[in-house]
Amino acid sequence: MDGAYIALRGYKFQFDRSILEIFNNPTELVEIEQLQDYGFDDYLVQVKYHNTDYTPAQQKQKIINPLVQLFDQFLKNKTKKFILFIYLKGIPPSKKTLSVAELDAILGKTRKFSANERASFVNSFTLIYAEDFESQYKEVIQKIKVSYSKTTEEAKIYYSVISSHLLEIVTKHPPSNSSKRITSKVEIDKIISNGRKLIFKSAFVEMVAKEKQLKHLNKLFFKTSLNNEPLERIFIIETQPLADIKLLKEIVLILKTKWSKNKTKTIPDSDRFVPYVFFQGLQENNLVKLKADLQKDGYVIKDGYDFMNASFNLNSLKERPTFLNKLFFKFINKPHDLESLLSNLDRTGEIYQFFIGSPAPISFNQKHIEIEIEEIQDIKNII
Repeated sequence: MDGAYIALRGYKFQFDRSILEIFNNPTELVEIEQLQDYGFDDYLVQVKYHNTDYTPAQQKQKIINPLVQLFDQFLKNKTKKFILFIYLKGIPPSKKTLSVAELDAILGKTRKFSANERASFVNSFTLIYAEDFESQYKEVIQKIKVSYSKTTEEAKIYYSVISSHLLEIVTKHPPSNSSKRITSKVEIDKIISNGRKLIFKSAFVEMVAKEKQLKHLNKLFFKTSLNNEPLERIFIIETQPLADIKLLKEIVLILKTKWSKNKTKTIPDSDRFVPYVFFQGLQENNLVKLKADLQKDGYVIKDGYDFMNASFNLNSLKERPTFLNKLFFKFINKPHDLESLLSNLDRTGEIYQFFIGSPAPISFNQKHIEIEIEEIQDIKNII
């Protein structure tokens, strides 16, 4: 567990450095080449994080490997500048260029580079000893806070969204497809402003107390008002097969209260809306029990299946809420039913997807917010 925690902090340290460069160079395209590399203008930067008490000899070894990698890249492309950005516990922050003698002292017996190559490389290489994880993290949060005029707690939520965006870039596109591994401050601004595709992963917000985290997720993404637009909102909630029916019922009724508008007779039908709910992974028998429990309380159940053994009827599922039909929510039973609905929406749609671990892939080009949760109980405090 300690090893995994150290690895995660190193991974986040690398992403934090990338975020700072994106915010410090708002007009530039930044290429995320590997999880530990990024580039902009004519620079390629490799980031390393070592929060262990090493001897001087061990510290030297931690520098040699990435330095040699950068040297090899230099020999392939001498037009770029190369930076090794490294945190080594106990070494104060500094920035320096190397003389050939200093480079030789670091390389030691690693002498595969010629004298001319080493003389040329030092003119294109900078070694930066970085600040610690917490100092850099605070700098990132401050940048986000100022850029978007948010509180510190809200900035930490945005930090997760931005980090998740970078993670998606490197996991969706192989290194060979470098043209797709590019982002910019302008692109991040668009993601934040229009909410078209937001991913929140809780691993990026370890410094926020859970209660505050859930509260600010609600404020940023789920704050409701009397004037909500009549959109098609789909709530996808990953569950265990035998999830607690009572808890799922509570979630459905919270969604009904906050995200439906079909109670008052005087509302025009065009302004009425109700949420779609898909409990992904829930065992079919438990879904039936949940619906039966809600029906017993007097709620109308609509899921696109009108009688026993009927085929899925998309038009039935899409029936508009009216004062007479008393619809307050609709169920989606299967992934295929979800796909059919998303491909045939009559109005603007929004997906709110709650997942544990990693989200199921969904093809949707409208607003789609993905939020990682530790347990289903958390959803009650978010929505």
